[in-house]
Amino acid sequence: MTTTQNDTGTRERGRWLWPLLVCVVTAAYACLPYVAHPYFFQRGDTAAQFAPTWVHLGDLVRSGQWPPWLDPDAWAGGNYAAEALYGIYNPINILVWLWMSAASDLMLATFVVKLVVLVVLALGAYHLAREYGAARWAAAVVATALPFSGFTLYWDAGSWPSGLMAFAYATWLWWVLRRTLRGATNPFWAFLVGVLTITQGNPYGTLAVVIVGLGLVAEGLLSRNRAGVVRLVLVGLCIAAFLPLVYLPLVETSDLAVRSQGALIENSGKLRPGIGDLLGLSSPTFVPDIKAITGPMRVPATYLFWLVLPLLPWLRYGVLRQRARELSGLGVVTVIYLALSVGPSKLWLFRWPLRLTEYAWLGVAVAFAVLLSQGLQRTHARGRALASAAIVLGAGYLAWAERPAAAHQLAAGVLLVLALVAAVLLWNRWREQATAGLAAICIVGTGLVLGLQVHAFGENASSRYWHLPRDVAAIQERFGDRDGRVMQFADLKPLQEKHPRELQRAWKNYLPGSMYQVADVDAVNAYTGMGMRVFNRHFCMEYDGLTQPCGYPNLWAKSAVAGIPIADLMKVDTVVVQPEMAIGVDIPEGWSIAEQNDAVLVLTRDQPLAWPDSRLSWAADGIDVTSADTEAPLHERVEIADSGDGGQLIFAALGWPGWQAELDGKPVPVTRTKIGMLMVKVPPGASGTLDVTFRPPGLTAGLGAAGIGTLGALVLGVVDWRRRRRPQPDEGAIPHVVGDPPSE
Repeated sequence: MTTTQNDTGTRERGRWLWPLLVCVVTAAYACLPYVAHPYFFQRGDTAAQFAPTWVHLGDLVRSGQWPPWLDPDAWAGGNYAAEALYGIYNPINILVWLWMSAASDLMLATFVVKLVVLVVLALGAYHLAREYGAARWAAAVVATALPFSGFTLYWDAGSWPSGLMAFAYATWLWWVLRRTLRGATNPFWAFLVGVLTITQGNPYGTLAVVIVGLGLVAEGLLSRNRAGVVRLVLVGLCIAAFLPLVYLPLVETSDLAVRSQGALIENSGKLRPGIGDLLGLSSPTFVPDIKAITGPMRVPATYLFWLVLPLLPWLRYGVLRQRARELSGLGVVTVIYLALSVGPSKLWLFRWPLRLTEYAWLGVAVAFAVLLSQGLQRTHARGRALASAAIVLGAGYLAWAERPAAAHQLAAGVLLVLALVAAVLLWNRWREQATAGLAAICIVGTGLVLGLQVHAFGENASSRYWHLPRDVAAIQERFGDRDGRVMQFADLKPLQEKHPRELQRAWKNYLPGSMYQVADVDAVNAYTGMGMRVFNRHFCMEYDGLTQPCGYPNLWAKSAVAGIPIADLMKVDTVVVQPEMAIGVDIPEGWSIAEQNDAVLVLTRDQPLAWPDSRLSWAADGIDVTSADTEAPLHERVEIADSGDGGQLIFAALGWPGWQAELDGKPVPVTRTKIGMLMVKVPPGASGTLDVTFRPPGLTAGLGAAGIGTLGALVLGVVDWRRRRRPQPDEGAIPHVVGDPPSE
């Protein structure tokens, strides 16, 4: 009896001790890159897009705007509903925004967010491995390795946090959907996780819902679990009902956006690994020959875990045959993702297939945990050891063939992996059942490999360099004198590519992307992946808010409709421009120089424009406007005494689909100018109150579909709850192996 009680106590402690270990180790390891290179997690889009936009979205929520569909003052970068990527309907994201908007150190706050997501990812991977029958110690081994695999660490965590969040959701989604298939979890919980995955707004998360769902349906059919398949399909339909709410604005807006150009399917080779590149999954210093963002790949982007390939000769594969039906879903999902990982560079919304390797590696990691749980072979040790050494040395040769000049770095990686694999094999030879000790070697080995990679590669030089200021108060103080609506004209790409230190000095006068939102400045420039094509083209503006020299003169060009400068139509108050861009362009009448030196030219407007409390910037001759006010962020109200012969009103905002206008309750046409500005046509002989409001296109249909999906999920949840309350005959649930070795 005493032995039984001790065994029970040990298992109960293991139930929470191993997951806790996963969380603590992942958090500790995530600090290594940050301590060594503080900008490690602040590369690329994180610096110019996500971090500052999260701050701004937090400010919008604090002011009572939720969901933050649109910020007209952010111009091309403000259509958050159409962008989808910010996950405006995901309630967990609100916590991120509020945290960021309250932070004083932008970089530290961003790191904390990513650290939490990495921990969530690791814990999800742990539970998924356990769901497929892996022992706790083996699940912990792969769970602590996965967040530090090449693409996840250097690209998602370093540059693309939306992708990181989507991947983290995918681990939990897979886990809860499989439990739903088995009948072990109420379908409503699967619905909640699925909705969080969809509303994150990242298309790769949505793709995971589809691919994981297909894999599990195949598993259910092969296992003859018809009831589970029906349950899974029904909850999947309920989750899919949220797709219109999240993606209809994108679909309705995409024709106007920059990314609507190009073929639906094409292959540029960008961020597209070859099959041979995937062989570097256990080589920590293997850098694949892939075209990246700023040139060739410079980090081990296809790395997974140092132990996978070297242990192939030692694994017991009989479990795959014995549990073929149970593991079929795991196989289907992994194979699909592996196929997509080496597919063309663009498939509709899905660009750069390297992004899919981490999903394939998730399946590989879970399968490895299942095999590792069976213990290692002990026969023919010499031959197996030679095979392991050959695998490590072969991978090292491939790494050297790609980068012969990095021989010392590659040798260090090979020697470290050889030493770690030897330690694992020696421990297994000495103590076959000492699973905790074996796990400790593997987990410590992951930390050592991570340390080597951080030392060898530093930040991801394949992603864009920014090194923006991090002190929020200092940023706001430096740019606090830029009043009113600000528009910046600066081309800093040459500095970014060749003179990074000079680029850092440029932040004294300029800010890229959406960083003006951190400075609490009302700026036209903002980062956007869905910029309005005609607007960006008119100002020669890039997706990151930087501009080419051709943009500055166009600000002073006269509108074909209004006959006044575009600057007046946009109600710009302050213009910041690189001096070389202003050569040959006279300072317009009504503007004065506020600052001028070799680095920057700042112009300010002498007199305020009409209707200062409204976005209304121009009314056609004959239209008598008595007052105009911005009633709410997405509501303009204009009082018209007499429209005369009728005509146009132009507002200082972009005319995205979703704007609508009513004159005393009757709809009037809404169009846009040649550069995309919002324009309303007023009929002749009219008077009254003109209300111009914005709602995302497809909102009614989206809310209706989401409501139906929620109702369906509630019904499924109640039915399952009632089923569990009374005895039920066996409905063919999949046999499930979750037992751990007695010695654990």
